[in-house]
Amino acid sequence: MNAKNIKEILISYLKATNHEMRIYQEKSIGSSICDLMTVTDELTGYEIKSDGDNYQRLDAQIKAYDKFFDRNYIVVGHRHIASVADKVPTYWGIIFVKQDNIEIYRPARSNSSVSRRAQLSVLWKLELKNILMKNDMPLYAQREKGYISDRIAETVDDKTLGLQIAYELLHRDYSVYDANDYSIYLQGTTAELPARELVDMLSENDLSDFTLDKWIEIYKQAREVREQKEMLFVEKPKEPRTPHKVPYTDIEVSLGAPWISVNIINEFIAHILGYTTTSEFCKYEPITGNWYIEDKRSYNHYNRNTNATVKYGTERYNALYIIEASLNLREIRLCDSDRNYDEAETITALEKQKKIEQEFKDWIWLDEDRRWEVEEAYNKMFGGYKAQSYDGSKLKFEDMSEQFELYPYQKDAVQKILDSKNTLLAFDVGAGKTFIMIAAAMKMRRDGISRRNMFVVPNHIVGQWEKIFTDLYPKAKVLAIEPKSFKPEMRQKALRQIKEGDYDGIIIAYSCFEMIPLSDNTVLDNMNTQLQAIEQAIYELRTSRSYDRWRQNTLEKEKKRIVQLTNDFLSSMNYTVKEDVTFGDLEISTLFLDEAHNYKNLPIKTAMKNLNGINTKGSAKCLDMLHKIRCVQNSENGRGAVFATGTPYATPSQQLQTA
Repeated sequence: MNAKNIKEILISYLKATNHEMRIYQEKSIGSSICDLMTVTDELTGYEIKSDGDNYQRLDAQIKAYDKFFDRNYIVVGHRHIASVADKVPTYWGIIFVKQDNIEIYRPARSNSSVSRRAQLSVLWKLELKNILMKNDMPLYAQREKGYISDRIAETVDDKTLGLQIAYELLHRDYSVYDANDYSIYLQGTTAELPARELVDMLSENDLSDFTLDKWIEIYKQAREVREQKEMLFVEKPKEPRTPHKVPYTDIEVSLGAPWISVNIINEFIAHILGYTTTSEFCKYEPITGNWYIEDKRSYNHYNRNTNATVKYGTERYNALYIIEASLNLREIRLCDSDRNYDEAETITALEKQKKIEQEFKDWIWLDEDRRWEVEEAYNKMFGGYKAQSYDGSKLKFEDMSEQFELYPYQKDAVQKILDSKNTLLAFDVGAGKTFIMIAAAMKMRRDGISRRNMFVVPNHIVGQWEKIFTDLYPKAKVLAIEPKSFKPEMRQKALRQIKEGDYDGIIIAYSCFEMIPLSDNTVLDNMNTQLQAIEQAIYELRTSRSYDRWRQNTLEKEKKRIVQLTNDFLSSMNYTVKEDVTFGDLEISTLFLDEAHNYKNLPIKTAMKNLNGINTKGSAKCLDMLHKIRCVQNSENGRGAVFATGTPYATPSQQLQTA
């Protein structure tokens, strides 16, 4: 059978089996031509081998098809039936076409090598714009198609993008067009036809039986399409963009800010180097927040660039090193060959760093698309949050002493605790945080939200807390644990009281709380939760088409850091008496922490050194508190922490917004 016969039978079969399908013939896919392409909710390629064809070009065709299609079939006549299975990958489907029927010898499986970037290359600019809008991306009105396709491929997840590309091809309309897309037709030619669309239009027709009349009809259609586009170009105004809630004039930008994308940083580096085109200079790892610029040293030698070594940098520490340090918030501190601090070189590099930072602040707002992109990222990150209000006016506090009445803002704060998984009460001193926490705890216990409530308070006010609790709720059963009642010989008894008793509130001093042991399993579970996210990122990286060794090494280092931090903490858990009862055994439902600012000193991951007033290693007691909070949240589906502090300061009218 010849190729024409096979194609006719195959097209008839495809049309009969799937009505929601679009068929393209002789479609260009990079360096190869696809015999037949079908579009449903995915793209499928069909390579036809007639009885007169051989397999000489098949290897190259397989590579081209695998890059472009979600599924692939090889379609053969009688001659190749016996040999074709050994010529194509096992995930390729095989179709036998005979004189009277079609046999699906092997269905095609999903192709894991497909490139969405390659698929995007066949879309028109209008169709790319549709995808940008669907994914809330900048419209890149002044950018060429290649740039837009790169941004889409980097931003939209693979599965979603595949469906969106298929949708655009399935619903392609030759009568509509964005007139600003000059790439769709060739200007300056004699015929002035929309060549790109004409080829696409022809690919949906069977050219083997074309008559002169048919060619004239297609030619006429193409001329009409071009005229419609020219009218759109003249009459269609530029679509206005919806203003963002936070405009760019209110956005602070700096190298390393999380609302500045990798693409913008790459553009800026090209600008600093004096290049007119953008390359992939830098990489970013979102989990660790690390940046890396490749081939920095080359700009001192074979890629020598005076902008890098003179204008914005030095021969020893060029602009790319300085930009990378700025992106990572890393201190610039240079040493001489004897590893002694080189003050002169450091000062020069710091001056260049200031110059680069100022250039970045001036440059970034010069382009409309860049402005819109930064606004979009910033508003998605921060502008989407709306201060919630809580109305506790209808709350009833059964068993509360008649001598007390909560203020409206205190009732609203109680309602916030009831409605939120975790809460910060950021009140100024004397605003009644203690009353709010006690009332909320009693309300949650009565309503079945929180069965066992623990209040962690400074050592010297345990008695004061107990008095306030019993004054507010005279019938409440309260257990107060002070340092004197938590001595080693009494600690086991106190822990069993907490575990086995049914108390409305358990008030415990800071120092006693810190002596409640954590089980090793609790600490290791918290560590494994962090490691699982990193392991998943490493797995996705290894199996992706854009494998990056630097990103994997960065993630592996982060794993080691977390493991080391956990091991150090486990070593520090040197409780005086090894208790049988651990914190996890107490089954605390909600942990109320008074004066929470005393536990703010957690370990900080930073490349900066000599930070005055900041201990980047953190403290053991704060890490202990973190593990215990995580223990409660893990058992309570994410809820269970209420923090109260007079720092930061908030007025009564602002407190709930701050919380």
